[in-house]
Amino acid sequence: MFSFLTPLFLWAAIAATIPLVLHLIQSRRSVRVPFSTIRFLKLAESRSSRRIKMENFILWLLRTLLILFLVLAFAMPMLRTTGLTNLLRRAHRDIAIVLDTSYSMNYRTGRETVWDQAIESAVAMIEGLTDHDRVCVFLAGKDVTPLVEQLSSDREGTIARLKHLRPAHDLSRLGPALMAANDALKEEARRREREIHIITDGQSLPWNSFERWDAGTLVEHATVFVSLLGVTNPENTSPIKVTLDPPVIMADMPVRVGVGLAGSGAARDTIVSLVVDGEEVDRRAIVQGDGADGDTIFTIPPLGPGVHTAYIETPEDNLPLDDTLHFLVRTREHLPALCVGSADATLFLRLALGAAADDEASGISLKTITPDALSAEPLSSYACIFLCDALPLPGQKIVQMEQYVQGGGLLVLWPGSGARVEDYAPWRCLPGTVSEIIELPIAERTQLLRWNQPTHPLLHPLRQGLGTPRLTMRRHLGWTELAEETEVLVTANAATPFVLSRPYGRGHVFVLSVSANRSWSDFPLSPYFLPLAHQFVQYAAGMGRFTPYLWTTDSLLVGEHLSEATTDSTLRSPKGDKVALRSSTVEGATVLHAEALFLPGIYTLSTPSQPDPRPALAINLTRRESDLTPIVTDEIPDRMGLDEVILSQNQEELLRKIEEHRIGRTFGEALLWLALIVAVAEGVYGNMLVRGVPKLSETLGITAAGKVGGA
Repeated sequence: MFSFLTPLFLWAAIAATIPLVLHLIQSRRSVRVPFSTIRFLKLAESRSSRRIKMENFILWLLRTLLILFLVLAFAMPMLRTTGLTNLLRRAHRDIAIVLDTSYSMNYRTGRETVWDQAIESAVAMIEGLTDHDRVCVFLAGKDVTPLVEQLSSDREGTIARLKHLRPAHDLSRLGPALMAANDALKEEARRREREIHIITDGQSLPWNSFERWDAGTLVEHATVFVSLLGVTNPENTSPIKVTLDPPVIMADMPVRVGVGLAGSGAARDTIVSLVVDGEEVDRRAIVQGDGADGDTIFTIPPLGPGVHTAYIETPEDNLPLDDTLHFLVRTREHLPALCVGSADATLFLRLALGAAADDEASGISLKTITPDALSAEPLSSYACIFLCDALPLPGQKIVQMEQYVQGGGLLVLWPGSGARVEDYAPWRCLPGTVSEIIELPIAERTQLLRWNQPTHPLLHPLRQGLGTPRLTMRRHLGWTELAEETEVLVTANAATPFVLSRPYGRGHVFVLSVSANRSWSDFPLSPYFLPLAHQFVQYAAGMGRFTPYLWTTDSLLVGEHLSEATTDSTLRSPKGDKVALRSSTVEGATVLHAEALFLPGIYTLSTPSQPDPRPALAINLTRRESDLTPIVTDEIPDRMGLDEVILSQNQEELLRKIEEHRIGRTFGEALLWLALIVAVAEGVYGNMLVRGVPKLSETLGITAAGKVGGA
């Protein structure tokens, strides 16, 4: 059905009668010729009259069409393009909006952000709906969040919800959100116009999430609109990583801080600053972007023992949320080691580590406790924990130890006569399954040790000048079903595992097949025992269980990072708000989770034993979103697997294309071209008639001699 954008111009169609009136009032000119007979003149007149009438009719038609085409062109006719069932009335619409909520939507474009533009576009679309139209809204973050899950006619309520939204603190995945929106439209069986609107910025990252999307499942008669808001080539610079060298820092030791930068846009100069405990330590200018290496290294002067707050900062730009990267620097006076077991079981280990502790250069400090006192220890403060014939342990303490290892700790387990085979079964972090405790006959007790991994950092210093390792073994652990990532570092007689290693979480577990005292072997009397015990602590220090910073998260397993935290502890955000700590029971043990760590900055912890808040966690926004590399618009249909996607760059263009899609494109331009063609045709035809009019004598058939031709 036709409609006109400027129907007032239709009154000008009256001008189409002008050519008709001119042709009607034009008098036909007669030529009088005195002849004795008019028989031949009447015949010529009849033929000429028919030809002239046809020529005049064609001229009139061309001139009339010219005026009509001009009038229609200025009236801007539109033709609806919806189905035939909708020709008599305006079709009802079901629209699904997919809104990108990643933090790159905070990019500033003048006085407003891309997020502001996105909300304004969504609100404008909803305000353009009628009472019979319906809408649903899905938020595309790391996960899909339905804002209005089912199609609803409540426009005011939907708009109010949209205006209260804020961008999330993570990345966006458009593919799953598109699937959710498509499923919502499928639930309605009635024939309606269906539209899916994806509102995002121009960032390429969220378009990498269509691996599970099948374009063949797109709801029937649905049209996909994509709004790419913001600027075409955004610029951004952000610190994306920090490394500390050494990973475990002793007091009065300088620290090298490696800083990695990333950015979008052309290469440019920028300033990078390092701030420690509120004071700027250093700043320097670097060139970043367009392939330039933005990495740099700072040096922190020696710090006193404790936990120090620090951050790397770049100048504020159009995306200020990622201009700062917070981290913590923990310095120690010593490398603390915890030895758990009875006095007899830990005797030789205490002597070995005590000798190392006497050497101030080693920095080792040792604390010995019984297994009963293990629950009260803040495990995260220890570089290394030794269990010497400390099994069996209750489930709560096993979970406590495993959380310590997952968080980056080093656990060394020495067996003993107090544990049975089944006491090893509850441990999930061991290198394998302990199948038996093997008693060796006297003839087989002499064993030679073999270094299976001689270049391993734990073993390499032990092989210098100590000769062939030989010892007497009376019993040892028997193993079956070693974990896939387990390494057998040392074997006895080339077949029996003697030292086994397994990475677990961010930490490591070492298990020896003999006890730490002389009850199973004479290994504690060998020249390898003391340096091996010392190497365990040094290896733990090199691992660096302390994590300088973390990324924002919905839930954090507190025990992996703050093993001293309990249900009575208080964790506070950078703004001082209390963070919810949720406890759950896992295999009889209480596990703490911190919820909704979305605010970047330094979080503090206080416990009943230490009520003063102290720095505990450095939380930062994930830096994947800092890459603002724009998507190539021609790739969007290919990413989605669709033949046609209607793209817009701003709200005005989006609303215009929605109206064009619903009603049709204007024929104004086409009619102007037709008017031009008709005008040219009229001019050419009229000129041909003027030049091609025969002379009167030729028309009448009279020869030059005055005789009638053909007589």
